[in-house]
Amino acid sequence: MKKYITLFLIAFMAFGCNEDSFLKETPLDFMSGNNSYSTKADYDASITELYYLTRKEFFGDYNRSMDFIYGTDLMMASDPLKANLSSDYNPTSGIAKFHWETLYLLVAQSNVAISRLPESNLTDAQKVEYEAKARFFRGFAYRTLAYLYGGVPLQLEEVKSPKTDYVRDTKENVLAQAIKDVEFASEHLSDITDVRDGEISLPVAYTLLSELYLATGENQKAIDAATKVINNPALSLMKDRFGSRKAENGDVYWDLFRINNQNRIEGGNKEGIWVIQEEADVPGGAANTSDYFWYTTSFWMERFCAPQTGLFKLVMPDGTNLSPFSWPIGDYTGGRGIGTLYATNHFYRTIWDGDFKNDIRNSIYNYPRKFKFNNPDFVKKYGSLFGDSIDLENPNLPAGVKIISGYDGGITPSNSLPNRFLCGYQTKCTTPYNHPAAQYLDKKTYLLSGTAGKTYTDQYMFRLPEAYLLRAEAYMKMNKLTEAAADINVIRARANAKPVEASKVTMDYILDERMREFGIEEKRRLTLARTGKLYERVIKFNPYYSKENSSDGKGFLKKYELYPIPQSVIEANKDAVLEQNPEY
Repeated sequence: MKKYITLFLIAFMAFGCNEDSFLKETPLDFMSGNNSYSTKADYDASITELYYLTRKEFFGDYNRSMDFIYGTDLMMASDPLKANLSSDYNPTSGIAKFHWETLYLLVAQSNVAISRLPESNLTDAQKVEYEAKARFFRGFAYRTLAYLYGGVPLQLEEVKSPKTDYVRDTKENVLAQAIKDVEFASEHLSDITDVRDGEISLPVAYTLLSELYLATGENQKAIDAATKVINNPALSLMKDRFGSRKAENGDVYWDLFRINNQNRIEGGNKEGIWVIQEEADVPGGAANTSDYFWYTTSFWMERFCAPQTGLFKLVMPDGTNLSPFSWPIGDYTGGRGIGTLYATNHFYRTIWDGDFKNDIRNSIYNYPRKFKFNNPDFVKKYGSLFGDSIDLENPNLPAGVKIISGYDGGITPSNSLPNRFLCGYQTKCTTPYNHPAAQYLDKKTYLLSGTAGKTYTDQYMFRLPEAYLLRAEAYMKMNKLTEAAADINVIRARANAKPVEASKVTMDYILDERMREFGIEEKRRLTLARTGKLYERVIKFNPYYSKENSSDGKGFLKKYELYPIPQSVIEANKDAVLEQNPEY
């Protein structure tokens, strides 16, 4: 007992003149906000959280990951689920709220990591390393916020108490801060050969920098940054068959999107710059084979972007109606898709003019439009009348046969194709014949369980063609059309497409080439917002959102170029005015 009394007296004498220090609690046997950012292990955990939030923003939360292609020139919302944009792009909508909150959480977590570094136990070199990582994610978040909302509040320090007096900064200042953060990252991140699959690296930072420089009109800097990516000896376009299914029928573009083929270490892929990891049934791995669509961490592109073929039915002259497809089947009818989003005619046909048959990105492996019947009852009864498949480019339905589709058997009471129940689609949204084993009710017929519908592959955030097309855009803006065409033609040559002439290179041509190369892989809304082309291209190429529909709330209005600031955020900010975007 004497020992403890002595220790107490010593402590009292030492801190007697500093009551605050004496009474300060220091947790020794549990984690708290005061001791969670001390060691390298702590910082590894904090950076892992930034990866998680990034994956949640772009590849999680069920339908929120589709917001980046929804309401663009790329995809139409399906009938009868056509969206009402006046409701979806409303200050009280889930769209506005989710992206604001998730991106600002990414900012906040980055700020905590950065602010705690000076007092951590890391070496000086480690402090620089982790600051570079955290600042990359902060810059990445602010870049996305600027494209989606315009000017937003800038917060660069950890917030330690409630703050209710935010004001909006200008879009220019937000992008300038994003550039400052990512430039710091580009000076201190490791090269791609020195990181694990899925980690950010120097080429990731330079790719994002090239895009940011384009957004702020610094075209030569955009060229220089993209060139550092293109000239990196560890990176190159994949031009030969490779990976887990190279022995099967297909092509190299198809190989890029098969399971286990995205990463450089695991899959031998030299084209992936930043690959988001989507491990199935692994704690923290996002994809899950046992839960239904309300399991929000999974990436649900298959469900939204592949057709719901089981509800496509044909009515025979004798009045009998039957679907030629058994659903859900995990083959080229699209897995367990429901066709919520399907391609605009511009994406479906127009952009392929002159290259429809030879561009491998539009091949039967990557963008199938011909479907083999897999309902044995239909084949037995009507096979002699129809053959074994239907070609959407030339349906050639027998006389007297009509199409009825949908839950009530009459959503499409005509021979209108494509529609959500039978349409060409990009197979990168699914894993044909290669879903996880747990998803198959019958491996022989590839019949899928009700928990299917997710996309069970790692996902590209940045792929090398991005750098070529960013550099081409910068060259085009500097009127160096020969150089711009040369960069575009590197990509087109890999795709077996005809080279573009320099005189044909415009911003719209580059946006079309991005559509050909990336399609549903691209975060299309961000690209169109960055280039100032969102409203123009939606009105021109997406007929559902044309001006004629604006009176019913479903048309694309000019104000939708920016999301509204969430009303809940405006109301919570009680000590300052957080201005709403115009016309909301």
